[in-house]
Amino acid sequence: MKYPVGRILLLAFLSLASLGSGSDSGAPKPSAESRSRPTEYGGGWAHPATLATTGPQAEQLTEWQDVRALLPKDAAGGIDWIRAVKEGVIAPSPHLPSAPPPKAPFGLDFLALMLNASGDTPLLLDLKGLLEHDVKLVPKDAPFFEVRFPHSSHSLWLNCSSCHPWILGKRGVGMKTILDGDYCGKCHGKVSFVPETGCPRCHVNLRYPQEELAQADLAEAQKSPVPATPELVARGRKVYETLCLRCHGEKGDGKGEFAPYMNPKPRNFVEGAYKFRMTPSGSIPQDIDIYRTITIGVKKSSMPAWFVVPRQDRWALVHYVKTFAKVFKDEKAEESIKIPEPPPVSPKLLALGAAVFAESKCWDCHGTLGKGDGAAAGTLEDSSGSPILPADFTQGVFKVGNTDKDIYRTVATGLDGTPMPSFGDVLKEEQLWAVTYYVRSLAAEAKGFGITGDIHFPREAKKNQMPAAVFPHWFHRIRFKCTACHPAIFRMERGSNPISMDEILSGKWCARCHNGRIAWVAGAQTCGRCHRS
Repeated sequence: MKYPVGRILLLAFLSLASLGSGSDSGAPKPSAESRSRPTEYGGGWAHPATLATTGPQAEQLTEWQDVRALLPKDAAGGIDWIRAVKEGVIAPSPHLPSAPPPKAPFGLDFLALMLNASGDTPLLLDLKGLLEHDVKLVPKDAPFFEVRFPHSSHSLWLNCSSCHPWILGKRGVGMKTILDGDYCGKCHGKVSFVPETGCPRCHVNLRYPQEELAQADLAEAQKSPVPATPELVARGRKVYETLCLRCHGEKGDGKGEFAPYMNPKPRNFVEGAYKFRMTPSGSIPQDIDIYRTITIGVKKSSMPAWFVVPRQDRWALVHYVKTFAKVFKDEKAEESIKIPEPPPVSPKLLALGAAVFAESKCWDCHGTLGKGDGAAAGTLEDSSGSPILPADFTQGVFKVGNTDKDIYRTVATGLDGTPMPSFGDVLKEEQLWAVTYYVRSLAAEAKGFGITGDIHFPREAKKNQMPAAVFPHWFHRIRFKCTACHPAIFRMERGSNPISMDEILSGKWCARCHNGRIAWVAGAQTCGRCHRS
């Protein structure tokens, strides 16, 4: 056994850790003088007068879309905050500039500080391995859904006491608990990636395949399709019950136990209407269309990529899923549309695309800037009567493929079962390519206040008949780590922070920084900074 003495001392440390507290209530209160010197303890945080010219480029911007363009993305198009820190795009401070770092109590956080200060000290080598270790979680009844919890990614932003034991003190927690907002759901779905659309972030077998591998697989499947047999359909049922039932339901009607949490809702296979096809609008899909969706998944949704599932099992799923809809027995799929090679992008073609976008009234749903906020956006429903949102082109991520041909296909064939019509019979080839390029260009030109990760406070607003306060979490996140505010100022649990304007004016909550010395003062002259109509 390596370092037996170190392990014994480590156990002693851990046994004493429960005597310490994660609170900083015992820390000395900062003096007025220390609070008036905002750059002394800021770790890069600057006085508002110089904020626009110092620090990382991200801190010099005030619009979320501008900041978002700088941040690295994951495979689904979401922000990869860990890479953002490691690549130096942002440099968040672990504490606020309003006071010196509080003296850490003796506990796990204290041990972590010792470790960071001492490097590879033999006595603490085991603890370092623990902090950097990815935790492997394998459900006994569903080993395919193996989870890797990146402990090191969380310790980069949080202290041990941020999660232990009040969040992670339970065992055997399932996905439904997380979707209900407990356990990992304390943060994920609020200020971190949404769990119901972030399956590949945790489940190692559901990660999106590399584009080259996916295209090679699809080409082989197109070349050598596997026909249906009774044995293959029976196999498909078993695969469906293992992988698909919890979302799509036992009857294939999209009413599985996870369905209430999903947005967009799982596909209702009984209807036989498929959004992602190469066939014309109104036609059922070809088998390869269903196979494609199963293989590469649907980004920005709960549909993961089942690329790692054996090809034969994916074909089995194709044929079993078709048994839910009578239309596959009564109709034959039409021929796939032909997509020509894309022409070169030019200012003239982009101008034509803008004109087509306007004349076709795409803005009515997608908005004039393509942000998915058109006048009709809040009224749309799919064929099952479930609310559905139009695509936000400014995010630069498209659900089934990000190539120009993928966008062209969607414009030409439409999305059956949704309000998105087909333009293949209305627009000429040049117009289809023009609007394709224009839609893609909107991602690069996006501006505006970001709502991702923003926190709304409607309680006081209703009582005082004024717009709800909106806290721009992203603006603070690029400057501070979670430990700067949680749990010393804000407890990470809904309803546990009774914030009111009276208490802010008395120096509590947001006023720890918004006091006129560190950041703009919260008061009557700055209402519009938070209370947005």
